[in-house]
Amino acid sequence: MIASPAPLVVAIGGSGRHARVVLEAADLAGLSVRGVLSDTLPAGAPFFGSHRVLGGLDRLHDRSFLEDCRIHPGTGDQVLRRSMVEVVRAQGGQLGTIVHPASIVSPSAGIGAGAFLAAGAIVGVGAVLAEACLVNTAASVDHDCRFDVGVCIGPGARLAGHVSCEADAFIGLGACILQNLRIGCGAVVGAGAVVTRDVPAGQTVVGCPARPLVR
Repeated sequence: MIASPAPLVVAIGGSGRHARVVLEAADLAGLSVRGVLSDTLPAGAPFFGSHRVLGGLDRLHDRSFLEDCRIHPGTGDQVLRRSMVEVVRAQGGQLGTIVHPASIVSPSAGIGAGAFLAAGAIVGVGAVLAEACLVNTAASVDHDCRFDVGVCIGPGARLAGHVSCEADAFIGLGACILQNLRIGCGAVVGAGAVVTRDVPAGQTVVGCPARPLVR
């Protein structure tokens, strides 16, 4: 007999607006959700339907709490997502992955722990997403793409085949990235940009074709 996975606890950052999207996906996918963690809401408070606040984010440091649950970093804030993941891993905890049932994921794709795929997201053949990646509503990740930890893909973004995104790269809403390109660590691709060449680590590019942002 295969044991059921430990229930999910969704850790909320800020107002928790993204967490509502995450929780709805978890509910629709039939996942067991124990509750949420929040520093802005009191313990026991209701959150998005029948879910309840179990306490603050300090519980991520409690090994006994982490023993029988999986934590999903339910925030769109990349810095906070990475911080949550690092704390959970340091305490020996498990990360929980949430895939909306209206997403399309190739059986040959790899989805890392703590990742989130929203409604309409597409992950193609041979694509590999590392821990805590986020593929937002109606975004598509084509064949053989590779994501390092913490990559965030905005709603409606389009990545062609064999694109590599290094850790904490951010692809804005509706952006397009041509095939075989590399988006460097912490790089930002602005909304609607069309990327035709590699983007170095830490650089922000905007426009069509995408060019470095002059601040």
